[in-house]
Amino acid sequence: MPFNIEPSTNISVKMATRGRPELALESMKSCIETADDPSGIEFLVAVDDDDQATIDYVNNTMVPYFEEADVDFQCFVQPRLGYARLNEYDNQLATESRGRWLLTWNDDARMESKGWDTEVLSHNGQFAVLRMQDNHGHPYAIFPIIPRDWVVFFGTCSPFPYIDAWISQVAYPNDAVIQLKSRCLHDRHDLTGNNNDDTYKERDLTHEGNPDKPGDFLHKDTVNLRWQWTLKMNWLRKRLGQDNGFFDSVQEGKANYNDKLLEQDTKGFLTTYKVST
Repeated sequence: MPFNIEPSTNISVKMATRGRPELALESMKSCIETADDPSGIEFLVAVDDDDQATIDYVNNTMVPYFEEADVDFQCFVQPRLGYARLNEYDNQLATESRGRWLLTWNDDARMESKGWDTEVLSHNGQFAVLRMQDNHGHPYAIFPIIPRDWVVFFGTCSPFPYIDAWISQVAYPNDAVIQLKSRCLHDRHDLTGNNNDDTYKERDLTHEGNPDKPGDFLHKDTVNLRWQWTLKMNWLRKRLGQDNGFFDSVQEGKANYNDKLLEQDTKGFLTTYKVST
């Protein structure tokens, strides 16, 4: 199916889920129940073809719920890719999406703020990343919201499995992360004590911490590719007339590439980035 370049709805919520059908539905319900206009939101879910329990739940419970709520919903069943290829699920869902804004969401996340969709749409026209408040305390946009133009321009959401890290590290040097007032909760086991299941235990966190290993987030080839994306974002934002004076100061040697990111890192998550990569 060809990618829809022009949007035909407001927001696309993209989510891969495995072994958590009830949790996934509650997660999507939280987005609907807090939205000002649920009719302007579509939900796209990726499910592994060996997860029959979730497939059955989608057909028997999710589909009827969304039909009754009159909210757009699509489920895509595909071969299992695993956590290490999480971005591939997300990128595939993006190609099927129709929204002006694309939200990468989790089955263990909950939307807490009323009118979150209205706040997102207030930034229409900005080539920027929207960052919700959350319970992480991490400077990344944990559930990044990107404009459709991001996928049109780059051809994908993220080439790296740590989607939040990739998108954030491209946008921060361009001073293009917009902090939203809207808040969500990530009900992840290490944060809340909940959902200590097989899905949580099977997370693959081996792609950062070994810069000498090809494919690592800090390997020189990965860093170089991320820098190319950052340069391209700078190029486009300038042509759109969007302020990017900070990046100019980086290129002039007056500021560090990671300064905007580190300003938000009040809890010291990113000590690795105290030195420019």
